[in-house]
Order: sequence, then C-alpha cells, then structure tokens
Amino acid sequence: MASGEWVGKVSSWLVIGVALLVLTTVLLNALGINEVARWQDKVLLLGDAITINSVTEMQWHLFGLLTLLGGTYALHHDTHVRVDLVYHGLSQRNRAIIDVLGHLIFLLPFCVLIAWLSRHFVEMSFVSHEQSNYGGLTDRWIIKAALPLGLLFLAVNALGQVLENIAFLLDPTQFPDRLEKAHAG
Repeated sequence: MASGEWVGKVSSWLVIGVALLVLTTVLLNALGINEVARWQDKVLLLGDAITINSVTEMQWHLFGLLTLLGGTYALHHDTHVRVDLVYHGLSQRNRAIIDVLGHLIFLLPFCVLIAWLSRHFVEMSFVSHEQSNYGGLTDRWIIKAALPLGLLFLAVNALGQVLENIAFLLDPTQFPDRLEKAHAG
C-alpha cells in the first residue's frame, strides 16, 4: 500500500477519535466532571490522571495529526488545493512538468526546511519534560514530533510523485491511464 493510502486510512480513524473526544468533553462539562480517573504511576501522555483538560488537549493533538496526515493523503490523490485556472487546461505532459518543478522548487524544500528547523523544537520539549500547565496531557514532545514526521511523509509522497512524473515525461506510453485522461478531457 502506498504511503499516501495508509496515511489516509489513519486520518479517517482520527476523525472518529476527534468526534468521540468532542462528545466526551461536552458530556463531562454537562455533568460537571473535571477528573475522570486517577492512578499512582505516570502513563505516557496522560501522566497520573485523565481530566477534562487532558480530553480537550487530546482533541487538538488528534486534530493536528489529522491535518498533517491529511495533507499527505490529499497530495497522493491529487485533491490538494492548487491554482487551477491554468493547470486544468494543460496537457498531461505540461501538468507533469509543473508538478515536478513545483515539488522540487517549493514543496520538498519547504518540507525539509520546516522538518529540520522543528527538530530543535521537539528536542527542547523532550529534554524539558514539557507538559500542560493545567492538568492536561504530559509529554508534549509527542505532538511536536508529529510536525517533522508529518512533513517527512509528505516529502516522501512528493518525491514519489516527482519520480513518477519524470518517468511519465520520459515514456508516456508506460502510463496509459494518463493518456486516456488526456484524450477524454
């Protein structure tokens, strides 16, 4: 299964997780419950308790993952946002050229640069044991690590598309589905 496919499947399950967490937060608020459970030993991400704040913070953790992983899925299925005024009317060959140049000049450098710069951000969070100040989630480095990892998935997918487009430009006959699209549209 291509990286974009499995990332998309994970993203679809994250939507359900976010919805359940929102429902849980609403119910906890309505019932006036602040602390759901407490235990002795610290557990990764949760610390020693589940509170309404940890449930609320988990919402934005999962939403952040959903956004990062959803971008990879959108790129894989060519459903990402682009300025389509000109692109749609171009031949498959010219689209491939634009995609190769766009990925090499803009997308891949962006992914590499931000992933590289964010490594310090993640490291500092890990070293300082950063956590919520309000009884929420601990181990904040986990969500911060999602940024470089999400960009890595996006970069791998973009690189795969660059290679596929170069192969198409070198020998279009190896891609009959693209040739059919060109004749149909």
